[in-house]
Amino acid sequence: MKKQRTILFLAMLLTTARLLAQGSYENVIYVDDTEVLHDSEVTLSVKMRNSVDAEGFGFDLILPYGMTVVTDDDGNPMVSLSEERTTAARTNTFAAAMLTAYSQNRAVRVIAASTNGAAIAPGDGEVCTVRVSVPKGMAEGKYMLQLSNISIADTEAHSHDVHNIYSAIIVRDLSLGDANGDGKITVADLVAIAHYVLDYPPANFSVRAADVNLDNKVNVADYVGVVHLLGEDPTQSQGGFPRRPPIPVGTRRVASAAYSSTDATRRVPTM
Repeated sequence: MKKQRTILFLAMLLTTARLLAQGSYENVIYVDDTEVLHDSEVTLSVKMRNSVDAEGFGFDLILPYGMTVVTDDDGNPMVSLSEERTTAARTNTFAAAMLTAYSQNRAVRVIAASTNGAAIAPGDGEVCTVRVSVPKGMAEGKYMLQLSNISIADTEAHSHDVHNIYSAIIVRDLSLGDANGDGKITVADLVAIAHYVLDYPPANFSVRAADVNLDNKVNVADYVGVVHLLGEDPTQSQGGFPRRPPIPVGTRRVASAAYSSTDATRRVPTM
């Protein structure tokens, strides 16, 4: 118990330090805390908050021990410019851009610059993605992710530098929301949680996976959490939360209660 409290305290310190450091810079590159299952891959969203017109940026990303940068068939790291702010999909951005990435096991260096004088206008959002592999059997927990040698170049060739920014990759051995244990999150998980709350859980029900909000209990709040994961309104699906336990086929139809929801959006804290 003492060890668990110490780990939790250190994780809280890390999160606080990250937010304070991130919020102290007008020009910074960062990655939000990211959840991933072990024995899987995840795409990290690398974001840039800039107060200057940015004509180039660069950083080193250092992964936790055991994790590696995914490479393509030619051995190149899977790093891509994002359409949100840096490609020809939008005007006044990196309409033509050069991106170079070098990787070695758990680290990758990324350098991107406009080749036609275009610049990324001041703002905050994703500029590129990095594909990462998490090995099988990696213990559940919060692992530190480091961005170092961060540099944002403005249109006057001035460099705005940040040494280190930290965030976390949270590894789990199950997928929160996959209440029926079939390896995917669908409307069937809504039905499974509804039946559990009404004391009719399916045989393959996973209490740990159903506890989406991690409050050590499964109730309607977790049902709403799965709705947010699906990005849908349960009143428009066949997974509406039933008012009463299921009735055997051949008698009468079960009525459903309507629950409205709004999409959950994670935002970077404004400092």
